Amino acid sequence: MQKQIVVIGGGPAGVEAAATAAPYAAAVTIVSERPIGAWHQLLPSRVWLTAIDNLYASQGPPASATKRLPDMSRYSLSEVHAHADRIGRQWSAQQARKLQDLGVKFIEGKASFQSPSQLLIASEADDAITVAADAFIVAAGSTPFVPPTLAPDGRRVFSPATAHKMPHLPASMIVIGDGPTGFEFVHIFSALNIDVTWLVLPGGPSCAIAPDADPFLIDMLLRRGVQIRPGEPVAELKHYEDHVAAVKPDGLRHKAEMAFVTIGNRPNVAPLNLEAAGVHVDARGSVRTDGYGQTNVAGIYAAGDARQVRAGSVSMAHARVAALHATGQETEPYDESCMVIPFLSNPQVAQVGVLSATDDSIRSVQVAMQSALKTHISGHTQGFLRLAWNRDRQVVGGLAVGYQAADALAPVAVAIKTKTTIDTLASLYGPHPSISELPFMAARAACRQAL
Repeated sequence: MQKQIVVIGGGPAGVEAAATAAPYAAAVTIVSERPIGAWHQLLPSRVWLTAIDNLYASQGPPASATKRLPDMSRYSLSEVHAHADRIGRQWSAQQARKLQDLGVKFIEGKASFQSPSQLLIASEADDAITVAADAFIVAAGSTPFVPPTLAPDGRRVFSPATAHKMPHLPASMIVIGDGPTGFEFVHIFSALNIDVTWLVLPGGPSCAIAPDADPFLIDMLLRRGVQIRPGEPVAELKHYEDHVAAVKPDGLRHKAEMAFVTIGNRPNVAPLNLEAAGVHVDARGSVRTDGYGQTNVAGIYAAGDARQVRAGSVSMAHARVAALHATGQETEPYDESCMVIPFLSNPQVAQVGVLSATDDSIRSVQVAMQSALKTHISGHTQGFLRLAWNRDRQVVGGLAVGYQAADALAPVAVAIKTKTTIDTLASLYGPHPSISELPFMAARAACRQAL
């Protein structure tokens, strides 16, 4: 018997869950406070990065974003903001049409559980309604975590969620926090010739996703003039007429025209009243699930940041598995080993699978990005690709840093999933010239190494 499915959240995970469930369910409803398909937190940085790449490319001949700085007067922040808004509206409309064509119903409003089988939806326009379903998929996304003493004010202090409100590019910027988002925005600000002071915890900065890429990225940022200051967490931000000061517990101050806070994200599940449904949430606010996204309550699933704050591709993979399982279809559990996790733009960083093991059962080989003709044509020759394999010679992982790095790892992800050996990968050739040639070149290097 086909089921009634309700998806909570209209972001990438929610859209993927609804689209996947639609052919197999009696009815699918998606509930969201925001427009369908909206990437409110991700879109501004992606548009900023693309605009910076285009600005550097306009220098001619093509030049890497790690080289000389272009004329920043040609970078219009207002135009970038407007372009991001246009893309957001266009993408939301496109995703809404896709779901409408699949017969998915959309309800705008705030959702909260009343029981394991009932959801209350409140909206500003209408009275609250209650909907029942056979299965719920929680894909409510995440929200930035910012301590009250570091809160954005829309004037001198900003965060990933408020970056689109920045009125102008400052001459100097304090960035508080690292991780992928920290690296991305330090990259953005330094590429725009802003004087950046980066405040991170002892031992940082660390991107967390691909630690092997940290030295390359840190060296690039240091050469741009970024001042990295590891130490105790910032206690508070002091606001002044013409600057902001980050104050450490010992009284040490760092001053700049603006500050950008990126401490991390937390699952956006607190408003959902999951306790009324009996769903277990861990100490970090993440919903506990099995490999299929199923919670401890039958018929309630979690996908995306509600389950694990990671990349958008991970969220969509979670959502597909949860939707198939919820509708009674055969599916394998979510497989982290073949997910390409990217961040940054140019250079881009991406990793898939595993690169090493404590028992030396995994070997790897590294080839330079400049090994591919495409990088010479584009002018982006910096970086590398690393390919890893196990004792059975099966491909198990890859790391790429450089121009279009994530695209270079797509063949590696397929190789991991299909348990392809380095010998088979070595026998294949990607389109020439293209970035996708690199993993095949690395496999041939691995074969030569094994002789």
